[in-house]
This record gives sequence, structure tokens and C-alpha cells, in this order.
Amino acid sequence: MHLQDEPQSGKQTGSPLTMDQKRTFLVAEAGQGEGQQGRPSHGEVHRDERHRGEDAQRGSAQGDGVQKGPTQGEDTHGGDTHAEHVEHTKVDSNPHDTNRGKIIQGSSYKYGSNISNSREHNSSSMSPSPAQPQNNPTSSTSQTRNTSISTLKVSSSPTAAFATPVRTLSKPTAKTPPKEPETLNPRLLKRSPAQHDTRLKLIKALHEQYVRLNSELKKDATDKESKQLILSNQELIVKALDDEEEIAIKRFQIYGNAIRNKIMMYKRMTLPSWKQERMASAKAVNGQTSTDAPKPIVTGLTKPQEVDFVRRLVWSFEGLAKYGYVASIPSAEDINKARASVEASGNVEVCDRCTRRFQVFPGRREEDGALASNGTCTYHPGKIYYTERGPGKNSQGQKKYRCCHQNVDDDSGGCTTAPTHVFKTTDVNRLASLHNFAETPPNPNVPADRAICFDCEMGYTTYGLELIRMTAVSWPDYEILADILVQPFGEILDLNTRYSGVTAEDMVSAERWQPGEDHRPVTAQSTQQKPKLKIASDPHAARDLLFSLIAPETPLIGHGLENDLNAMRVIHPTCIDTILLYPHKRGLPQRNGLKYLMDTLLNQKIQQEADESAPEGHDSAEDAKAAGELVRLKVRDEWKEHQMKGWTIQNDKIVPPEEEWSVVGGAKGKKRGI
Repeated sequence: MHLQDEPQSGKQTGSPLTMDQKRTFLVAEAGQGEGQQGRPSHGEVHRDERHRGEDAQRGSAQGDGVQKGPTQGEDTHGGDTHAEHVEHTKVDSNPHDTNRGKIIQGSSYKYGSNISNSREHNSSSMSPSPAQPQNNPTSSTSQTRNTSISTLKVSSSPTAAFATPVRTLSKPTAKTPPKEPETLNPRLLKRSPAQHDTRLKLIKALHEQYVRLNSELKKDATDKESKQLILSNQELIVKALDDEEEIAIKRFQIYGNAIRNKIMMYKRMTLPSWKQERMASAKAVNGQTSTDAPKPIVTGLTKPQEVDFVRRLVWSFEGLAKYGYVASIPSAEDINKARASVEASGNVEVCDRCTRRFQVFPGRREEDGALASNGTCTYHPGKIYYTERGPGKNSQGQKKYRCCHQNVDDDSGGCTTAPTHVFKTTDVNRLASLHNFAETPPNPNVPADRAICFDCEMGYTTYGLELIRMTAVSWPDYEILADILVQPFGEILDLNTRYSGVTAEDMVSAERWQPGEDHRPVTAQSTQQKPKLKIASDPHAARDLLFSLIAPETPLIGHGLENDLNAMRVIHPTCIDTILLYPHKRGLPQRNGLKYLMDTLLNQKIQQEADESAPEGHDSAEDAKAAGELVRLKVRDEWKEHQMKGWTIQNDKIVPPEEEWSVVGGAKGKKRGI
């Protein structure tokens, strides 16, 4: 029996085989015995003939070469095709079982999807001959044997078709497309610090200096190490864009001055300095220590000497009243007037966020248990900042919100919604009506060489902005003396987690602290977890704890210290406020933020958020330490000036000069006319 190749239409040119002829054809092939393991069954060959017409066009599109199928080592379905071929062989080994011949036919159709592609292309190598269907099984078997042998010539060995397939478990990884080259065009930022034309001119000026220095380095480079420091044209462009983008993001408020200073720095830079910078940059890329890492503050004084010297930074207590500090305890008459005014108003307040009026219900409203009226609150949680002035005499800076960077004058209504309105009061008499102020009492148990960094966190309640966390650390070694949560007097409206860092889970799960017990936080097992804080019963207990750590002479260090002292209802005469040490260039009421001061003065990052969309808030211990570092920086600078004026250290004591003198031309000289 000869099998004739079918045309692409899929129709047979010869007489088609009947079902009885197919069965006889399969039984005859089964009689070849186990010696025909390497040959395909006639059911498979007939399967190929039947489907050749359907796949002819697909095969022609793929080329004339033999396609690699599963029988040549590839498992397209992830299954075990070797076991399937062994099953075919075992069935063929019994020539007397016609039922197994039917199984072969069924198996051929069942597993045909794994075998057909290879058989289709292999069968195309056979020489076509006219179809002569015969009823003689022997002749049919002989012709089929020749066909099988011709088909197996494609493999390197008779058993190659039944070799164990090598599975391809992973797909070949796609090559990362090369990064497109950039041009000297300012990158798109979420908020632009200047107009596009201004940024473009500044980038070109910065790139010009990079090209000049790189050209000088290229001419001077003689050894291999120097040649590796040379930048390509694209690298120079990327460096200019990277540096401009970094200034635009990190120095947004002073973008114009910052980038112009950088341009002037490179304009004055010499070749040795450029070469040194390139070497430092190469080391940083290779994972070595960066030269931009923040350096420790070295004051040149011991810890007791620093505490002694820091007292010279204490602000006069009489002059603190204009900055919001409370200097005297309110009288009982003033407190009663404040209470009467609140009752007369019916507890109607102005929202601290959206400025809408609402009514607050201490102890909850009886009919529905509500704490506040007038629905939800839509507001901007970010503070207001000023943009840099653009070019031109009539240009002005804009006021924007840090949360969404929208203009304040746009009247957008807000970008965040809270379930209730909140309020706060700064009236001293009203603050005292809930919890009166108290002066720091004398405490002989406090060491004389102690200074404390102090910070508090507040949340909104039905009585306003109340204390919910108090932290005190020693200065300058930053040992935690107290860090405790505080249960406020009123019902909580909003813990202000965005800034306080205190969550409802922290308040609920905190262990109750009683006076006399250990108040220190429980250290977390993992460094990534926050310490487990204990909670005081009320602000009275928290203030008593603070009074046990300080005396009237103990310097209290903080940032915006009047807010923390007013929340604690404390009057302390010895205060060092970093807001007063580093005033804003616009003056009060504008203030430099603690995060901004740490970044610009010490190159240290604080209050970093892993997810800007869900900020975790501040850490009062981190803020207290940051304020202490700013004070140490001031101590270092002030001590240098005092040394220039003749101050010295004698017997571990800071001693002033006997006479006032100045340094003129590097030599000491007495001041005249003083």
C-alpha cells in the first residue's frame, strides 16, 4: 500500500481508506513485534496523512526545514511524552490483541497534538507514489515499514524519537531594551520650581561647565585610570539632568540660588578638583563610602563642658512671651471667665482644618452618641510653602500646599476628607480651664550637668488639641529618659497620625503605667518594629513624670518648644528653641521646619516616609534627637567664635578671657576704646 502526498486543499487524490481497512492496517503493524519500537505506528502515519492537508499551509509558512517536535526532545505540554511512547510500544508488542489495536488508534488521536507536527514535516520527505490500496495485509505492512524507515532517517538514531525529552521549564528572558538617549531638555517633574525656559538655560549653563572640565581631563589623561574617568557626551547630558533634577526636588524653595551657585562652583573648578570629584563618584558607584555622608559634629568639648556651654544659648525668659510661651499661671478669675464663654457659645467651634463652624459634644450627644456636628471635613493636610520668585521685577512667589502642591488661591476645597471636624485653642485661660499650668518645681535629685531634649505629640479631642505622647532624652548622649503615651481628657476625634505617628492600635494595646513603675518602653525584638510604649492615665501623671527628670535650671531643648510646654501645661524658665537659633529668612510667623534644617545644615534625613500616600507620622524620639543635633552644631560654631575672643579651657572649666581682645592679622591685640 502506497500513501500519496495530499495537495494543500486537504483532499486525497486516491481512494480513501474505509474503517475496516484502517483496522486491518493497524493490526498488521502490531504484528511487527517489539523490534519496531523506534518506528511510528500506522495509526500515527494515517493520522499524519489525514491532517497533512490542514497543516500544509502552516508548514509552508514556517519553512521547508524539519520542525523540532516533542519527539525530538521538547515537551510542549509539560507532560511526560516518554511514558506515552512507551505505552505505544507495549501495545504494539502483542500482535494478537485486536482490541489493543483499537487502543493504539485511540491513543494516536489522543496524543496526536504532541506528535502531529513532527510527523507532518517528517512525512514530507517521503517520495510520492500513486495510491494503490490493496487488500493484502502483507503488502501493506511492507510498504508501511519502508515509509516508517524513511521517516526515521530524520533522527540521528532509531531510538531518537523515543529519547527522554529535555524539558524547558523557563521561558527565555527577553532582553531589556536599551535606554533611549536623552537631550538637554528639563525632565518632567511633579512640581516645577521654575519655568521651562529658565530651567533649560540653567541646564545648558551647567552642561557647558561639565563639557569644559571633561575636555580638559581628556587632554590631560595619559594613564588608563585617568581615561576611565572621562565621560561620554550622553553621560555628560545625563549628569547635568540628574544634578538639576536633584536640586529641583531637594532645594525646591531655593532652586534658583542653589543651581546658580552650583554653576559658579564648576565655573571656578580646576582640573585637579574635577578629577578628584570624578574619582570619588566612581568609588561611590562601586559601593565604596560616599564623601557626601553626614559627618559627626565635633565641638571640641567634653559632655559636661557642652552642657555648661549650652546655657549661653538659653533665651531670656522675659522675652519668650512674644513667641507664644506662657510666663505666669492664669488666675482663677480668668479661668472662670473662659469656662463661661465656652458654655455661652454652646460649644460651637471653628474647624482647624477647613475653617467651617461646627458643634462639639464632650461626653457624646445623648440622642445619637455623636461627638461633633456638620458632617465630614474636607481639607489640605499639608502645610503652606512659598515657591521661588521667577525672573523679572514683577514676578512673585506662589503659596502652595505641600500635600498636593495646589495653589492656595485656587480655592480647590481640599484633597483629603476626615470623618469629623476638629479644633484647637491657643487661649491660655481656656487651656488652663481644662488643666492648669504649673511651674517646674525644684528637684535636688537632678544632676547639675543634665540637659534634656524634649518633644511632644498631640491629637484632637472634644477639648481641643491635647497631649498624647511625651518624650524626653538626655543631651548630648541621647539616652531615653521617658517615652510614654498619654490618655487625654476628652474623647478622641482624630489622633493626627499623619504628624503625631500615634495610631489607635498603639493607644488600645499599650500597657497601663502607674507612678512608681518602670515607664521606659519595651524594646522591640526586630529593628523594623517600633518600641512598645506604655500609656499614662492622664496628662497630670505625664507632667509629674517630666518634673521628676528636670529642675528649673535644667536646659530644655526642642523645636517649637512653646507648643510642647503648653500641651504639658508647664512653665519652664530655661529653654533653648531651635526655631529661635535658626530663624526663617522671612521672619516670624514663618518658621524653618525641623526636617528642612536637618537636611540643609547637617545633610541628615529625618521623617522619611516609606509610602507618601499613607504617611506613618513623626517619631517624637527622632525629633527630639534632631533638635539636640542642631543645638550641638550651634555649640560648635559659638565655641569657635569664643575661642577667637580668648576663651579657654582650664581645669575642665570654660574660662573667659581676662581682657577683651581681638585677632588682627593672626596676632592677638587688645581692643581699644571699649
